[in-house]
Amino acid sequence: MEFVLNEYHRNITDEEMLADIVRVANKMGRDTLTEEEYRNNGGKYHWSTVTRRFGGWVNALQKSGLSPEHNQLSVFGISKEKMIEDLLIVASKLNKKSFTTSEYEKNGSYSVCLFQRRFGSWSNALAFAGLEPSFPKGQGEHRKITVYQCLEEIERIWIELGRQPTTTDLKNGISIFSLHAYERRFGSWRKALEYFVAYMNGEQEVEQPTDSEDSSDENSVVSKSENKDEFVHKTKRDIGLRTRFLVMKRDDFKCCMCGRSPATTHGLELHIDHIIPWSKGGETVIDNLQTLCSDCNLGKGNL
Repeated sequence: MEFVLNEYHRNITDEEMLADIVRVANKMGRDTLTEEEYRNNGGKYHWSTVTRRFGGWVNALQKSGLSPEHNQLSVFGISKEKMIEDLLIVASKLNKKSFTTSEYEKNGSYSVCLFQRRFGSWSNALAFAGLEPSFPKGQGEHRKITVYQCLEEIERIWIELGRQPTTTDLKNGISIFSLHAYERRFGSWRKALEYFVAYMNGEQEVEQPTDSEDSSDENSVVSKSENKDEFVHKTKRDIGLRTRFLVMKRDDFKCCMCGRSPATTHGLELHIDHIIPWSKGGETVIDNLQTLCSDCNLGKGNL
């Protein structure tokens, strides 16, 4: 996986967009296509761009000569009240005051995209239902969000999706920060992505935290310990964002033990592990680091 921005499409004709929809449908061997299928199977354009151009996804399918599925035609007759009722049913089923889009997709009746269109965002839909935003505890909008935290979150969701994140992904609740938080920090989502790519390519520097476990500088020398049983390290134990990315990129964003990746295994979390443990003198350098999933890393620690 490379962190490279998608082409910024301008002056695309209707015919080019419709031809690309047909291309993806032919690739799947189908005579119809959902927005999600188009997005996940190599569609060149964002589905929201297509729907704005043609006044809806169903209109785009019809103009391209494809046949909308029955539920695509009937879904527009669903009232907001029915949708809110379904959110409350899922909340009761999960016994939660808040839940993510992934949790809803497993338990709900409607498309997450429909909630985004009707309410503007996933968080807005939850608020209309009297539920809470789906932010992890202590990571809500009230907390001051740093540039470094934004870059970490962009890295996480890019790896999880296996592609460049879009504004729709953020509105659907995949990020712990809202789209507005990135826009407030960088000016726009596109500028946030440009900043992220420049940082990962070593073209942009950003101040890293100095008072948390995320602080790291592999060139920093650790003070010698007076304890004879402790190793004298030349590097710090904690692993910085850029170093973590370089290790994951080298390992193809897959666990070195089981071969799984977040792009193919939903919810999988990747960790960076010291091959020679830090406690046994291992240094925080790329050659001594490996990518492990949380399951394998925990299992390794229990051996």
